[in-house]
Amino acid sequence: MHSFEKLTCNGLMNIVEEESEEYEFIKKGFLKGMGFMQHATNIISVRKNNVSSNLTRQARLQSFHIFSKAVSIKNGGDAKVRGAWYGGSLDQLIDILSFGFTRCNIHDHDDDDDDESHGIGVSLFSANFSIDSAMCTVADENGLRHVLLCRVIVGKFESVAADSKQSQPSCNEYDTGVDDILAPRKHIIWTAFMNSYIHPDYILSFYYENIKDPEIFGTLKPRSEYVSFPNLVAKVSTHLKPSQMCLLLKTYRVYQAKKVTREIWIKKMRKIVGDKLLHSVITHKSNGDVQPL
Repeated sequence: MHSFEKLTCNGLMNIVEEESEEYEFIKKGFLKGMGFMQHATNIISVRKNNVSSNLTRQARLQSFHIFSKAVSIKNGGDAKVRGAWYGGSLDQLIDILSFGFTRCNIHDHDDDDDDESHGIGVSLFSANFSIDSAMCTVADENGLRHVLLCRVIVGKFESVAADSKQSQPSCNEYDTGVDDILAPRKHIIWTAFMNSYIHPDYILSFYYENIKDPEIFGTLKPRSEYVSFPNLVAKVSTHLKPSQMCLLLKTYRVYQAKKVTREIWIKKMRKIVGDKLLHSVITHKSNGDVQPL
């Protein structure tokens, strides 16, 4: 079944018209949060959760409003409802829309996951960091990727250390967790509240395309062709796991912050991507489509 057929079957989603202010607002927000990948990202569609399609989804929305009011009263009048992104495979996102979040959606300490986890709960990314959710996506059979835009009750949040095994608020004062108290990039919603504090509103579908970028990435061999980092990310994303893509983004941020030299960063990048795949990407003549290498 085609991606769009999956999204519209059983009245699951309604398309948001491209000419609408709603579409433009979501599009601009997503692209702004894509950072250096902004110009390599092509948005195909935005679809809205059709809450009225069945009573169960109506009940979830009512529950979200009830908990929002409760957290607002608890915190002196502000529940701090924010927009946040969640990336995954299309089937995962459809299951979330249909049945809600489950333990399968919890970002715990997977043995093969080299990315930092912050507690045991559902991790969503702040509105300005859509690129992090994009790294968690899996391309479907048509080369498209999909992210959820959700409303999230963040309430009063506390800092959760990297690799923490915390699974609930440390005390009644707090409602949720964040990776950085001053500049939150990741919101952690504890398991007990994952279907009360999160309401999925939209699915945004996109793909990566080849671009011409003045920023030069490194090369595997002195005489091999140059490739910009956005193009490298776009190409290796069809071959690496989401956890590896998240780690690739993390190492790039460390390099951008000038915390490591370019040589050290390339060495770490080679370890994540692998020399065979990296060599294939660098020497490959891209035609700009979304097919795997």
